[in-house]
Amino acid sequence: MANAFLKMPESCGEKMVTAGLITAAQLAVARVSQSNLGEDLGQILIKKGFLTEEKFLDFIGGELSILHVSMNEVTVDLGLIKQLPLPTARRHLAIPIRREEGKVLVAMADPLDLFALEDIRVALRSEIRPALASAQEIEMMIERHYAPQRSEGEDIEVSQYFSERSWNEPQEKLEEVATGPKVVQTVNQIIAKAYQEEASDIHIEPSFQGVRVRYRIDGLLEEKLQLSREMQLPIVSRIKIIAGLDIAERRVPQDGRVRLRLGGNPLDLRVSTFPTLYGEKVVLRLLSRGGIIGIEKLGFNSRDRKIFADVIGRSYGIFLVTGPTGSGKSTTLYAALNRLNSSEKNIISVEDPVESEIPGVNQAQVNLKAGSTFASSLRAILRQDPDVIMIGEIRDSETAEIAVRSAITGHLVLSTLHTNSAVGAISRLVDLKVEPFLIGSALIGVLAQRLVRRICPHCKEQTVADLEKLGPLKDQVHTVWRGKGCPTCRMSGYLGRLGIFELVPINDAIRRLINARASDTEIEQAVRKMGVGSITEEGIEKVNAGVTTIEEVLRVTQE
Repeated sequence: MANAFLKMPESCGEKMVTAGLITAAQLAVARVSQSNLGEDLGQILIKKGFLTEEKFLDFIGGELSILHVSMNEVTVDLGLIKQLPLPTARRHLAIPIRREEGKVLVAMADPLDLFALEDIRVALRSEIRPALASAQEIEMMIERHYAPQRSEGEDIEVSQYFSERSWNEPQEKLEEVATGPKVVQTVNQIIAKAYQEEASDIHIEPSFQGVRVRYRIDGLLEEKLQLSREMQLPIVSRIKIIAGLDIAERRVPQDGRVRLRLGGNPLDLRVSTFPTLYGEKVVLRLLSRGGIIGIEKLGFNSRDRKIFADVIGRSYGIFLVTGPTGSGKSTTLYAALNRLNSSEKNIISVEDPVESEIPGVNQAQVNLKAGSTFASSLRAILRQDPDVIMIGEIRDSETAEIAVRSAITGHLVLSTLHTNSAVGAISRLVDLKVEPFLIGSALIGVLAQRLVRRICPHCKEQTVADLEKLGPLKDQVHTVWRGKGCPTCRMSGYLGRLGIFELVPINDAIRRLINARASDTEIEQAVRKMGVGSITEEGIEKVNAGVTTIEEVLRVTQE
């Protein structure tokens, strides 16, 4: 079977055709199967018999500049086997081979797995040189070399302390197991690795087989670690303890917050638990307290950056940022607040929750259990003599009405809405029962935005692409780039993200259309006459600049 861990980069398909390993027709068939089944392209090629696993691993090893070894042709150092615990070898599908030039050569199913590399390095107490090998061959070597050494209970490791009966243990027992060194080390490692890889979220998900740990990196989830099922309860309990949550309560969702320092850098974690069939799922949102960026780094072109600065520099009015969840709306609003922040202004925000702290800004958090909503908080804020008000999100008619009237009566209001386009924000306010004449009077600008992955600068190359999906916009594409995949970007071809925008300043012509209850189509036509391009056109500009790909633009803009 194909290697069960190391995924084949999409860009390698064409390279295999060029190298004569497979034909273009075989690649096309495999991609059709991939779109239907969702499996890794390399596994499909091997399952269909288009490619042997040996040739596949040889090719991938060459692309990664990592040695590929055949386990049938190596002699394993039994002394090193004794140093690497069986659970570690099984968990990471790794086996030490020999010591050479001060390092231990270790055969691994996924030599790019940072968790595995660190675990093995600590266990062997030596620097290691990872090599790529067949997952199936490694499993056979583990069974062959560890079986004679195995004694009853050796493979239990954590299980002997954390069996399923722990579900009914009293709180004192849960606290005891959750503060054990193995649990503390595992949780710390999960958080530290996520921070190093610049993940925005950590997902810890229980299942019948075990516990899956995934990171959201550049907007997409990547599986990073598989733990035994017995580790679920102690890990969740450990996270609950540091977040100040009730570790004995596992029937209802809980939310909390943790403040940490990693390598001297401050980090906030927002913790959310949710009961599932096999235990509690935990999501940790990583919020860097030093991570507020200036508007110069948001990704605006020079025209939009000037318009954005002019709009948020107004003394009153409402400015809205729209887009789906995870499109960077909060980051944009924080950049705006950071720009406006001064000793002459009273800036107050109400958020759910407060994601980053801004010194000098009075930040509050809604508390539904205590009866504190966006609407009630906004009423109280108006009695605090504010100059600038930031509302985390306009969700209901009451909040929308108060926000718009606050903008008309001399306050600058910044907020977000969940709409797909900038013009859609206007009809959304109408849907929330705000009168069009109030919207026309209060609204000063709308920004629609998305986040696209940035092409990795370490493996960037010019390429050709199918432009037909762009329709009439295909003629606007001049040059296409891609990341071919390298160890720095974990063979994804992408590294980091940037914004693409549709910024609409509200002028008199737009206000007249709003007051006349014009349709979204009519308002959008007027916006295009102003010279404002669509968010897809802005994405194409980024494609021509060589910072993202057509696939990324279509991924985030196609409804």
